[in-house]
Amino acid sequence: MRKIWFYVTLMVVFGMFLPLVRAAELPSVSRVLDYALCRGLDQDGLPLERIEQFSTEDGKIICWVFLEEVLEGETLRWEFISPEGAVFESILVIEETKKYVGAQGILDLLSNASKIVPGEWKVRFYVNDRLVFEDGFVLIESNVLGSKDIDEAIQRTIALLEEFGYKVLNIGLSEDNQAFVQMQMVSKDLSQAVWNQIGFGFESLRRLFPGASWFLVQLVLDGEYALSFQVRALDFLLWREGKLSKDEFWKKKVIRYVYNIREKKEIEDVSRFYFEKFGVVY
Repeated sequence: MRKIWFYVTLMVVFGMFLPLVRAAELPSVSRVLDYALCRGLDQDGLPLERIEQFSTEDGKIICWVFLEEVLEGETLRWEFISPEGAVFESILVIEETKKYVGAQGILDLLSNASKIVPGEWKVRFYVNDRLVFEDGFVLIESNVLGSKDIDEAIQRTIALLEEFGYKVLNIGLSEDNQAFVQMQMVSKDLSQAVWNQIGFGFESLRRLFPGASWFLVQLVLDGEYALSFQVRALDFLLWREGKLSKDEFWKKKVIRYVYNIREKKEIEDVSRFYFEKFGVVY
């Protein structure tokens, strides 16, 4: 698949790894070592991303919890609470004592579509009816799939991305069947916000152009560099379905390249660029 450079709007594609530690503090008295809100889990049972914003077309919202010293017969319970106070429960009874367990509570947006409302939600996690933690997330209304034509779908996608806080520069489908979206990079470093932006970009392209062969998220940094993050549509879908590990997806399936906008040339040593610009090695 050929590379695409947009000299006027600029861009970038890159792929590092999602950090494993969530910023929120966990209660020291609990046995919870980590937790995350996400759309899915990878092949290793780890969160695909760590996000606090979802759309009503995401299908489901997962609250993943990693615990230690879990005993047979213990009950794990999640409460997803809507802005109106409606409670949606997800319950898991532990069948076998284990040293470490990764568990998930699910809010099914599809089966509960008539009851789901956008706004600020809460999720509470209990072990044996004892509250361990509470967190919040935002659910944003989306109706891209209900668009009457591709033009309306594109406009709704741009509006949705902007609801998430992303400035869209361009979006479309190239002649060689590559779906692309250009956005301004939300952060000057490789923070969690940037990885979330890439994920939202890929997911938006999947819904907008389901027949595309490749997806390309292009981020513009300070009007100087275009970082590109390119992946085969099939590999992205496999990852979303939990059939690829995080490392296999980001390290082996994602193609990264960088373009210097001001000097109008591609940067050949991408690894060196990331180390000098962001202090990271990949």
